[in-house]
Amino acid sequence: MPSRFLMLTLTATLLGAQGAAPDERPRATPERTLRPRFQARIQARLHRIRQEKIQESLGVPEGKAKAIADRWGQFDEDSLERRQGMRGARQQMQDLLMGPGSEEDKNGRVGPLMERYNRLHLQQQEARRRFEDDIRAMLTPVQQGRFIILMNDFQNKLREALPPNRAN
Repeated sequence: MPSRFLMLTLTATLLGAQGAAPDERPRATPERTLRPRFQARIQARLHRIRQEKIQESLGVPEGKAKAIADRWGQFDEDSLERRQGMRGARQQMQDLLMGPGSEEDKNGRVGPLMERYNRLHLQQQEARRRFEDDIRAMLTPVQQGRFIILMNDFQNKLREALPPNRAN
């Protein structure tokens, strides 16, 4: 079982959490939070943990577990930018809605943000559907059910390791 530190580090990497930056340097962005080599090691460790959990929970051979873990990792990687874009659009909308200005002015400024958010949300839903279709094609119905439970449990444990304001 991975240590709590490893889970926090993995969560920060996957969900784009920002780390603390030294005072004399600019604030770290999610892309620059971890050195690439360290980030690659964390992603490799996460892949191994997922592969082991898939093999153990679903009772599939190592090769199939690796293929599923590969696809899951690809989905995470592809989704990161969309999730960050949606989070940014939500934050900008909140700032505009809470700030000064008339309803008419806010309508004009929030409209494009809503379009951006909705476009990213639809893209994310489509990516999720393709991911689920790909996984379903590799598994029996019983294994599919076990995978859904495994995936939800895994994501919940990662979210629990983060402070509440970074878990979305």
